[in-house]
Amino acid sequence: MTELAVDSDRVALYQVRVCRMTDGERLPLVVNRRGLPVPLANQWSLFIRRPRLQFNSLAEELRTVAHVYDWAHRRRIDLDVRLKSGNGLQPAEISALYQNLRYARPFGRQSAARRLTDVRSAQVVAGKVHAVRVATAREFLLWALERTLYRLDVADPRVLAIRDRCEQLRRLAKEYLRGSSDAGSPRVGLSTEQRVRLLKIIDPSDDRNPFSRTVRFRNYVLILLMLTFGFRRGETLKLYVSDVNVRGRRPSLRVVRRPGDANDPRAIEPAVKTLGREVPFSAEMAKLLDVYIQDHRPRFPGAGESPFLFFSEDGQPLSLRMVNAVLEQICRRFPEFDGALSPHVLRHTYNDMLSESASASGIEGETFRQAQNYLNGWQLTSDQGATYSRRAIEEQARNISLAHQRSLFA
Repeated sequence: MTELAVDSDRVALYQVRVCRMTDGERLPLVVNRRGLPVPLANQWSLFIRRPRLQFNSLAEELRTVAHVYDWAHRRRIDLDVRLKSGNGLQPAEISALYQNLRYARPFGRQSAARRLTDVRSAQVVAGKVHAVRVATAREFLLWALERTLYRLDVADPRVLAIRDRCEQLRRLAKEYLRGSSDAGSPRVGLSTEQRVRLLKIIDPSDDRNPFSRTVRFRNYVLILLMLTFGFRRGETLKLYVSDVNVRGRRPSLRVVRRPGDANDPRAIEPAVKTLGREVPFSAEMAKLLDVYIQDHRPRFPGAGESPFLFFSEDGQPLSLRMVNAVLEQICRRFPEFDGALSPHVLRHTYNDMLSESASASGIEGETFRQAQNYLNGWQLTSDQGATYSRRAIEEQARNISLAHQRSLFA
């Protein structure tokens, strides 16, 4: 087992450390400030969550659990003792914990003036992120209490008290999940004007392009793949050169699931969360990828010794964080995209455009739904398309409503 990385927040008392197993699998672990694993947290991760989740989701859940332990330590609560005894957290403590999960890092007991200063300067996470954190903390704490509960005799007087603690965790979590102001606000894709503007900005020959000459063409292809095919960050960064077929009568690209990839040196391994699939290339897209692979990719150090499609200037396969940094650079240079551009927004934009193209071609109903599911890597029976095509659906609803109104006044 080889240690790959540890979270960089030096203020945190508990962190997530990523280790790489001999078979290539990456394993996130919660460790204390001395670097020792936290047994209860890691048992929950290994035996309950790991069989269900891919690495990135598992690591994100463990960051929340590390936050819970950090918060408890700062309040002088021995969380393991509380959970193993069945005493758990008091209602006021549960509320304080759920509130603390709103912040990017935990706050503990300090002087009132210092705490007020820290809270004022703290980064508050989005409502949807807070909701996920609360749900994760609830599930971990419930598992630990129920683990203690099931070890007791049913006649033990502590059983009812532990069940009451579990119910308090559920009830208070529901209140906080309802109170997350933007937890249910839908994300939509870019408008038509924003799409046109973005394509002009990232054109390598455009004077307004915000990127250095070295990475302009790479970033152009990277963003185009996400916008043209709706790829997630992990799907895009997991592409091998051998997955790209630009020759013959039917050029195409394969999305392949490669968990625990021995060829991948990245500490945070990108993952294909959806089903594998093959998507077709237009002649223009095939030519663009061919130019990138033949002329631009070889300029990155290390590209000749690795199968991956995208590289950074330091000779390593491009990281998940760098994809965000590319889009953030656009937002800094062009403020109209601030808060409106992200990898997931590009995925929504793709589904909006897919819906518009299908409607223009007369492809609707179940035929479109199954085609959309396949292209996105979802199960053919999935209903996720409505979530990802929200802007197109809203526009269709608007047109239907206006047509209806015009018919009334005709």
